[in-house]
Amino acid sequence: MKLLHGLAAIVLACSHVEAYWPAPRCGLPSFINCQKPLPQGQKPGGIYNVSVLTSGLDRSYLISIPPCYTSLPATSVILSYHGGSRNASYQLALDKFTDPEFNRLAIVVYPQGLDNNWQGIPGASVEANDFQFTSDILDQLEQSYCIDRSRIWASGKSDGGGFCNQLACDPVLSKRIAAFAPVSGAFYVNTSPCDANTVSLTCNPGRSNIPLLDIHGGNDTTISYNGGARKKQCLPAIPYFVHQWALRDQLSLDNRTTYITSDTRLYSYGDGNEAGLVSHILDESIGHDWPSTQPNADNTHVGPASYNATPIILGFFKRHRLC
Repeated sequence: MKLLHGLAAIVLACSHVEAYWPAPRCGLPSFINCQKPLPQGQKPGGIYNVSVLTSGLDRSYLISIPPCYTSLPATSVILSYHGGSRNASYQLALDKFTDPEFNRLAIVVYPQGLDNNWQGIPGASVEANDFQFTSDILDQLEQSYCIDRSRIWASGKSDGGGFCNQLACDPVLSKRIAAFAPVSGAFYVNTSPCDANTVSLTCNPGRSNIPLLDIHGGNDTTISYNGGARKKQCLPAIPYFVHQWALRDQLSLDNRTTYITSDTRLYSYGDGNEAGLVSHILDESIGHDWPSTQPNADNTHVGPASYNATPIILGFFKRHRLC
Protein backbone atom coordinates (compact mmCIF):
# COMPACT_ATOMS: atom_id res chain seq x y z
CA MET A 1 0.00 0.00 0.00
CA LYS A 2 2.86 2.40 0.66
CA LEU A 3 3.99 2.09 -2.99
CA LEU A 4 0.49 2.90 -4.26
CA HIS A 5 0.17 5.85 -1.90
CA GLY A 6 3.53 7.18 -3.09
CA LEU A 7 2.57 6.71 -6.73
CA ALA A 8 -0.72 8.51 -6.19
CA ALA A 9 1.15 11.43 -4.66
CA ILE A 10 3.43 11.66 -7.70
CA VAL A 11 0.50 11.60 -10.12
CA LEU A 12 -1.40 14.26 -8.19
CA ALA A 13 1.65 16.50 -7.84
CA CYS A 14 2.54 16.25 -11.52
CA SER A 15 -0.84 16.67 -13.18
CA HIS A 16 -3.65 19.14 -13.57
CA VAL A 17 -7.16 19.09 -15.00
CA GLU A 18 -8.04 20.48 -18.46
CA ALA A 19 -11.54 21.73 -19.23
CA TYR A 20 -13.65 21.21 -22.37
CA TRP A 21 -13.36 17.42 -22.61
CA PRO A 22 -15.48 14.63 -21.08
CA ALA A 23 -13.97 11.93 -18.89
CA PRO A 24 -11.46 9.51 -20.47
CA ARG A 25 -13.07 7.04 -22.87
CA CYS A 26 -11.07 4.00 -21.73
CA GLY A 27 -10.61 4.56 -18.02
CA LEU A 28 -7.45 5.58 -16.22
CA PRO A 29 -3.89 5.16 -17.59
CA SER A 30 -2.34 1.75 -17.05
CA PHE A 31 0.25 1.56 -14.27
CA ILE A 32 2.86 -0.42 -16.18
CA ASN A 33 6.20 -0.87 -14.42
CA CYS A 34 8.92 -1.75 -16.92
CA GLN A 35 11.84 -0.65 -14.69
CA LYS A 36 13.87 0.96 -17.49
CA PRO A 37 16.40 3.59 -16.43
CA LEU A 38 16.86 6.60 -18.68
CA PRO A 39 19.56 6.24 -21.36
CA GLN A 40 23.03 7.23 -20.20
CA GLY A 41 23.48 10.98 -19.95
CA GLN A 42 19.75 11.75 -19.83
CA LYS A 43 17.75 12.95 -16.85
CA PRO A 44 14.22 14.21 -16.13
CA GLY A 45 13.69 17.74 -17.42
CA GLY A 46 16.36 17.45 -20.13
CA ILE A 47 16.16 17.90 -23.92
CA TYR A 48 18.37 15.74 -26.14
CA ASN A 49 19.14 15.24 -29.82
CA VAL A 50 18.83 11.57 -30.80
CA SER A 51 19.80 9.81 -34.04
CA VAL A 52 17.91 6.95 -35.67
CA LEU A 53 18.80 4.90 -38.75
CA THR A 54 15.75 4.74 -40.98
CA SER A 55 15.33 3.76 -44.64
CA GLY A 56 19.13 3.80 -44.99
CA LEU A 57 19.41 7.39 -43.73
CA ASP A 58 20.77 8.75 -40.46
CA ARG A 59 18.01 11.03 -39.21
CA SER A 60 17.31 12.74 -35.91
CA TYR A 61 14.73 13.99 -33.45
CA LEU A 62 14.69 16.04 -30.29
CA ILE A 63 13.32 14.38 -27.18
CA SER A 64 12.14 16.15 -24.03
CA ILE A 65 12.12 14.06 -20.85
CA PRO A 66 9.38 15.38 -18.55
CA PRO A 67 10.30 16.59 -15.05
CA CYS A 68 8.17 13.84 -13.52
CA TYR A 69 9.46 10.98 -15.68
CA THR A 70 9.36 7.64 -13.89
CA SER A 71 9.24 4.02 -14.99
CA LEU A 72 6.16 3.58 -12.78
CA PRO A 73 3.72 4.31 -14.31
CA ALA A 74 4.69 4.03 -17.96
CA THR A 75 4.96 7.36 -19.76
CA SER A 76 2.83 8.80 -22.55
CA VAL A 77 4.43 10.26 -25.71
CA ILE A 78 3.60 13.28 -27.87
CA LEU A 79 4.97 13.48 -31.42
CA SER A 80 5.09 17.09 -32.69
CA TYR A 81 5.91 17.83 -36.35
CA HIS A 82 7.32 21.21 -37.38
CA GLY A 83 6.00 23.36 -40.21
CA GLY A 84 7.52 23.59 -43.68
CA SER A 85 10.87 25.44 -43.79
CA ARG A 86 10.99 25.23 -39.97
CA ASN A 87 12.80 22.66 -37.83
CA ALA A 88 12.45 20.60 -34.69
CA SER A 89 13.92 23.30 -32.43
CA TYR A 90 11.49 25.89 -33.79
CA GLN A 91 8.53 23.60 -33.11
CA LEU A 92 9.73 22.88 -29.57
CA ALA A 93 9.79 26.61 -28.80
CA LEU A 94 6.42 27.15 -30.50
CA ASP A 95 4.09 24.47 -29.17
CA LYS A 96 5.03 24.68 -25.46
CA PHE A 97 4.33 20.98 -24.98
CA THR A 98 7.53 20.90 -22.92
CA ASP A 99 6.46 23.74 -20.62
CA PRO A 100 6.06 22.30 -17.08
CA GLU A 101 3.06 24.58 -16.60
CA PHE A 102 1.23 22.45 -19.17
CA ASN A 103 3.02 19.09 -19.18
CA ARG A 104 5.05 17.39 -16.47
CA LEU A 105 4.34 13.77 -17.38
CA ALA A 106 4.59 13.12 -21.14
CA ILE A 107 7.72 12.62 -23.21
CA VAL A 108 7.65 14.98 -26.21
CA VAL A 109 9.41 14.07 -29.46
CA TYR A 110 10.18 16.52 -32.27
CA PRO A 111 11.11 14.67 -35.49
CA GLN A 112 13.31 16.57 -37.95
CA GLY A 113 12.03 16.56 -41.54
CA LEU A 114 14.37 16.06 -44.49
CA ASP A 115 14.96 19.49 -46.04
CA ASN A 116 12.65 20.79 -43.29
CA ASN A 117 9.58 19.25 -44.91
CA TRP A 118 7.38 16.16 -44.75
CA GLN A 119 6.39 13.37 -47.10
CA GLY A 120 3.27 14.12 -49.13
CA ILE A 121 3.77 17.89 -48.96
CA PRO A 122 4.63 19.75 -52.21
CA GLY A 123 8.41 20.12 -52.48
CA ALA A 124 9.20 17.31 -50.02
CA SER A 125 12.44 15.36 -50.48
CA VAL A 126 12.05 12.36 -52.77
CA GLU A 127 14.14 10.42 -50.23
CA ALA A 128 11.65 10.99 -47.45
CA ASN A 129 9.80 8.02 -45.98
CA ASP A 130 8.38 9.77 -42.97
CA PHE A 131 5.93 6.98 -42.17
CA GLN A 132 8.87 4.60 -41.69
CA PHE A 133 10.77 7.36 -39.86
CA THR A 134 7.89 7.73 -37.41
CA SER A 135 7.60 3.97 -36.97
CA ASP A 136 11.34 3.66 -36.31
CA ILE A 137 11.19 6.50 -33.76
CA LEU A 138 8.39 4.71 -31.91
CA ASP A 139 10.33 1.43 -31.97
CA GLN A 140 13.39 3.18 -30.55
CA LEU A 141 11.35 4.90 -27.85
CA GLU A 142 9.76 1.63 -26.77
CA GLN A 143 13.21 0.01 -26.54
CA SER A 144 14.80 2.86 -24.57
CA TYR A 145 12.06 4.21 -22.30
CA CYS A 146 9.14 2.99 -20.24
CA ILE A 147 6.38 3.86 -22.74
CA ASP A 148 2.65 3.29 -22.43
CA ARG A 149 1.87 2.16 -25.98
CA SER A 150 -1.80 3.01 -25.54
CA ARG A 151 -1.01 6.70 -24.96
CA ILE A 152 1.00 7.90 -27.97
CA TRP A 153 -0.35 11.08 -29.59
CA ALA A 154 0.55 13.28 -32.57
CA SER A 155 0.31 16.98 -33.37
CA GLY A 156 1.95 19.38 -35.79
CA LYS A 157 1.82 22.86 -37.31
CA SER A 158 1.00 23.70 -40.95
CA ASP A 159 2.83 21.16 -43.17
CA GLY A 160 3.54 19.22 -39.97
CA GLY A 161 -0.18 19.32 -39.23
CA GLY A 162 -0.78 17.96 -42.71
CA PHE A 163 1.57 15.06 -42.02
CA CYS A 164 -0.14 14.51 -38.67
CA ASN A 165 -3.35 13.99 -40.65
CA GLN A 166 -1.54 11.56 -42.98
CA LEU A 167 -0.57 9.52 -39.92
CA ALA A 168 -4.22 9.44 -38.84
CA CYS A 169 -5.10 8.12 -42.31
CA ASP A 170 -2.35 5.50 -42.39
CA PRO A 171 -3.58 1.90 -41.92
CA VAL A 172 -0.63 0.99 -39.67
CA LEU A 173 0.36 4.09 -37.70
CA SER A 174 -3.26 5.01 -36.97
CA LYS A 175 -3.24 1.85 -34.84
CA ARG A 176 -0.09 2.90 -32.95
CA ILE A 177 -1.07 6.53 -32.32
CA ALA A 178 -4.14 7.14 -30.16
CA ALA A 179 -5.18 10.70 -31.10
CA PHE A 180 -4.26 13.52 -33.47
CA ALA A 181 -4.32 17.33 -33.25
CA PRO A 182 -3.20 19.30 -36.34
CA VAL A 183 -2.86 23.08 -35.99
CA SER A 184 -3.22 25.30 -39.09
CA GLY A 185 -2.95 22.04 -41.02
CA ALA A 186 -2.01 21.95 -44.71
CA PHE A 187 -4.03 19.01 -46.03
CA TYR A 188 -2.80 18.93 -49.63
CA VAL A 189 -4.52 16.77 -52.25
CA ASN A 190 -2.67 16.24 -55.54
CA THR A 191 -5.51 17.03 -57.92
CA SER A 192 -6.77 19.80 -60.18
CA PRO A 193 -8.99 21.62 -60.79
CA CYS A 194 -9.67 22.26 -57.11
CA ASP A 195 -13.12 22.30 -55.55
CA ALA A 196 -12.37 22.81 -51.85
CA ASN A 197 -15.81 21.60 -50.74
CA THR A 198 -15.95 18.34 -52.70
CA VAL A 199 -12.32 17.26 -53.27
CA SER A 200 -11.85 13.54 -52.58
CA LEU A 201 -9.82 13.01 -49.39
CA THR A 202 -8.10 9.64 -49.58
CA CYS A 203 -7.84 8.17 -46.09
CA ASN A 204 -7.49 4.55 -44.99
CA PRO A 205 -7.11 4.41 -41.20
CA GLY A 206 -6.69 1.05 -39.52
CA ARG A 207 -9.63 1.68 -37.17
CA SER A 208 -12.96 3.48 -37.33
CA ASN A 209 -12.83 5.63 -34.20
CA ILE A 210 -9.94 8.04 -34.82
CA PRO A 211 -9.93 10.96 -32.34
CA LEU A 212 -9.00 14.17 -34.16
CA LEU A 213 -8.94 17.77 -32.93
CA ASP A 214 -8.46 20.32 -35.72
CA ILE A 215 -7.43 23.89 -34.85
CA HIS A 216 -7.46 26.53 -37.59
CA GLY A 217 -7.72 30.32 -37.74
CA GLY A 218 -10.40 31.93 -39.86
CA ASN A 219 -7.93 34.65 -40.92
CA ASP A 220 -5.24 32.22 -42.13
CA THR A 221 -3.86 33.69 -45.37
CA THR A 222 -1.26 30.92 -45.81
CA ILE A 223 -3.46 27.83 -45.56
CA SER A 224 -6.88 29.34 -46.17
CA TYR A 225 -9.74 28.27 -43.91
CA ASN A 226 -11.85 28.10 -47.07
CA GLY A 227 -9.31 25.96 -48.93
CA GLY A 228 -8.44 26.32 -52.60
CA ALA A 229 -5.59 25.79 -55.04
CA ARG A 230 -2.05 26.15 -53.66
CA LYS A 231 1.32 24.95 -54.98
CA LYS A 232 -0.49 23.27 -57.91
CA GLN A 233 -2.45 21.10 -55.48
CA CYS A 234 -5.79 21.40 -53.68
CA LEU A 235 -6.49 22.33 -50.07
CA PRO A 236 -9.90 21.30 -48.70
CA ALA A 237 -12.09 23.83 -46.93
CA ILE A 238 -11.60 23.21 -43.22
CA PRO A 239 -15.31 22.68 -42.37
CA TYR A 240 -15.49 20.11 -45.19
CA PHE A 241 -12.29 18.43 -43.93
CA VAL A 242 -13.72 18.18 -40.40
CA HIS A 243 -17.06 16.85 -41.66
CA GLN A 244 -15.26 14.15 -43.63
CA TRP A 245 -13.53 13.02 -40.43
CA ALA A 246 -16.86 12.93 -38.59
CA LEU A 247 -18.38 10.80 -41.35
CA ARG A 248 -15.31 8.56 -41.42
CA ASP A 249 -15.76 7.99 -37.69
CA GLN A 250 -19.45 7.26 -38.31
CA LEU A 251 -20.62 10.33 -36.38
CA SER A 252 -23.54 12.63 -37.07
CA LEU A 253 -22.72 16.01 -38.63
CA ASP A 254 -24.79 17.63 -35.90
CA ASN A 255 -22.38 19.24 -33.45
CA ARG A 256 -22.30 20.83 -30.03
CA THR A 257 -20.90 24.38 -29.98
CA THR A 258 -18.99 25.63 -26.92
CA TYR A 259 -17.41 29.06 -26.52
CA ILE A 260 -13.84 28.84 -25.24
CA THR A 261 -13.69 32.65 -25.28
CA SER A 262 -16.08 35.20 -26.75
CA ASP A 263 -14.13 34.91 -30.04
CA THR A 264 -13.31 31.20 -30.06
CA ARG A 265 -15.71 28.35 -30.76
CA LEU A 266 -15.26 24.63 -30.18
CA TYR A 267 -17.37 22.37 -32.41
CA SER A 268 -17.69 18.84 -31.02
CA TYR A 269 -19.01 15.84 -32.94
CA GLY A 270 -20.24 12.60 -31.40
CA ASP A 271 -22.42 11.65 -28.43
CA GLY A 272 -22.05 9.63 -25.24
CA ASN A 273 -18.65 7.97 -24.95
CA GLU A 274 -17.75 9.38 -28.37
CA ALA A 275 -18.60 12.99 -27.51
CA GLY A 276 -15.91 15.20 -29.02
CA LEU A 277 -14.26 12.30 -30.87
CA VAL A 278 -13.91 14.73 -33.78
CA SER A 279 -13.59 18.37 -32.72
CA HIS A 280 -12.72 21.67 -34.35
CA ILE A 281 -11.67 25.01 -32.87
CA LEU A 282 -12.20 28.23 -34.84
CA ASP A 283 -11.28 31.80 -34.04
CA GLU A 284 -12.13 34.07 -36.98
CA SER A 285 -9.38 36.56 -36.12
CA ILE A 286 -6.44 34.15 -35.90
CA GLY A 287 -4.08 33.73 -38.84
CA HIS A 288 -1.52 31.02 -39.62
CA ASP A 289 -0.59 30.75 -35.96
CA TRP A 290 -0.22 28.40 -33.05
CA PRO A 291 -2.77 30.09 -30.76
CA SER A 292 -1.23 31.34 -27.52
CA THR A 293 -2.06 34.04 -25.01
CA GLN A 294 1.68 34.67 -24.72
CA PRO A 295 3.99 36.03 -27.43
CA ASN A 296 5.45 33.35 -29.70
CA ALA A 297 7.21 33.14 -33.06
CA ASP A 298 3.87 32.98 -34.88
CA ASN A 299 2.14 36.00 -33.37
CA THR A 300 4.91 38.61 -33.29
CA HIS A 301 3.13 40.83 -35.84
CA VAL A 302 -0.47 40.40 -34.69
CA GLY A 303 -0.19 39.83 -30.95
CA PRO A 304 -1.33 36.96 -28.71
CA ALA A 305 -4.56 35.02 -29.20
CA SER A 306 -7.52 34.97 -26.83
CA TYR A 307 -6.86 31.33 -25.86
CA ASN A 308 -4.06 28.80 -25.43
CA ALA A 309 -4.20 25.85 -27.83
CA THR A 310 -1.59 23.80 -25.96
CA PRO A 311 -3.48 22.89 -22.75
CA ILE A 312 -6.64 22.22 -24.79
CA ILE A 313 -4.73 19.79 -27.03
CA LEU A 314 -3.21 18.10 -23.99
CA GLY A 315 -6.64 17.72 -22.43
CA PHE A 316 -7.92 16.15 -25.65
CA PHE A 317 -4.97 13.76 -25.74
CA LYS A 318 -5.42 12.68 -22.13
CA ARG A 319 -8.98 11.64 -22.87
CA HIS A 320 -7.94 9.26 -25.65
CA ARG A 321 -5.91 6.07 -25.48
CA LEU A 322 -5.90 2.94 -27.59
CA CYS A 323 -8.45 0.57 -26.07
